[in-house]
Amino acid sequence: MKSLIIYTALLFTLSFVGCGKFLDVTPKGRILPKTVADFELFLNDIILADAGYIYTDFMADDIYYSDDNVKASMELRNIKSYFWMKDILKITEDDAEWNKMYANIYTTNLVLSRIYTATDGTQADIERIAAEAKIHRAYYYFHLANMFGKEYNTATAATDISAPLLLVPDLEAKTVRASTKEVYDQILKDLNEAINTTSLPDVGRNYVHPGKAAANALLARVHLYMNNYESAAQFAEKALALKSTLLDYNTFSFVNAARPYSGVTNKPLPEANSENLFARTNSHNGIFTRFMISPELLSLMGEKDLRYVYSFTRLSRTGTPSTSPYPDYFASNVNYSIGVPEMMLIKAEALARNNQKDNAVALLNTLRQKRFKPADYVALSASNNDEALALVLRERRIELLYHGLRWFDLKRLNNDPRFKKDLSRSNLGKTYSLPAGSPNYLLPIAPKIISINPAIIQNPRN
Repeated sequence: MKSLIIYTALLFTLSFVGCGKFLDVTPKGRILPKTVADFELFLNDIILADAGYIYTDFMADDIYYSDDNVKASMELRNIKSYFWMKDILKITEDDAEWNKMYANIYTTNLVLSRIYTATDGTQADIERIAAEAKIHRAYYYFHLANMFGKEYNTATAATDISAPLLLVPDLEAKTVRASTKEVYDQILKDLNEAINTTSLPDVGRNYVHPGKAAANALLARVHLYMNNYESAAQFAEKALALKSTLLDYNTFSFVNAARPYSGVTNKPLPEANSENLFARTNSHNGIFTRFMISPELLSLMGEKDLRYVYSFTRLSRTGTPSTSPYPDYFASNVNYSIGVPEMMLIKAEALARNNQKDNAVALLNTLRQKRFKPADYVALSASNNDEALALVLRERRIELLYHGLRWFDLKRLNNDPRFKKDLSRSNLGKTYSLPAGSPNYLLPIAPKIISINPAIIQNPRN
């Protein structure tokens, strides 16, 4: 127990204590693990299962803020993100998302640099712990690449700049931003090595310790965003072969239907969701309050979809009618995990893009049967492949609501004339816009980080 407290304190230090160096997360004067058991405890921490990012959901098209919300919070980052402002972070302000993800990468790098010489343990355990660390590292690099770099494009990936790529626990190094290809190559290397680790179990022991199902699921996600649809489907199928549990939303019920904010019975916490293949909690949950569903998304979902019913309400916390122009979001625990539904949707997208519309839609219907009351369920059908693909993308938007992926989807789909989309918002008599392909799709790097290391190139923004 004493060791667990020491390592938990270290991880906390990594995330939140600055030292004036490159990423503001280098630990000083802390006890480091030496034995295999030490490393086991070092990875046995919920901080490593933290998604570490959330502001992309405020920039996407699923959220709506009223004028009153905006007036009350105009100086906050979530509102600046919502309006795609040029300057989201102040000169002296930390970027908690950047710092948290690199703090977790530091932890994985520390494990991988020392685990192979750890004492008092078996080789099988050493290799399993290393594989777990590689899966965690790949997850964070994938999301850093999609937040701070362009969407993956085979023709330009070798020259597009992405996130700094650190593979050793030396955050004082004055590194530069790697190319998109370099980051993705490392992600694929880590995940493939993890999957080929004999001692890594098919399903992780708990949500902190991932298994091969998690690695396959993350590989499916990565290949989807690389536009490698056949490979994405193959890895999705491998993940589903290891676990294919679907929650039936018909088993949910309100603790008090007159006051939805009181909670939902049988709706699991993100880390305990039986659909999870790779569980991701989110320490930013607290800022996911006081906003509404966008009118466009509401029109897509409708109010009979149980994903709407158990996430949005027209009632206030006291049970009185809400004054909000659109239904309020009341679900307090967002789930950034990679799960069975996402794998089904990845496979369905690959099928639709490969002229197999009926098989694609059949997967959607299997999922949707668990998301509607039997009396409200209507099976989908498509007359052609384009229609099937549109249905898949619509279902993906609804099912993966507030999973941190809609922003990434907008970026990749903006390269397809069928789905590219200009975004706009109107508040307080002013209209804000984000054209498809805008440089503002790349998040700015905190000026504070660049002041520490001027070799890091800032993303251009309008």
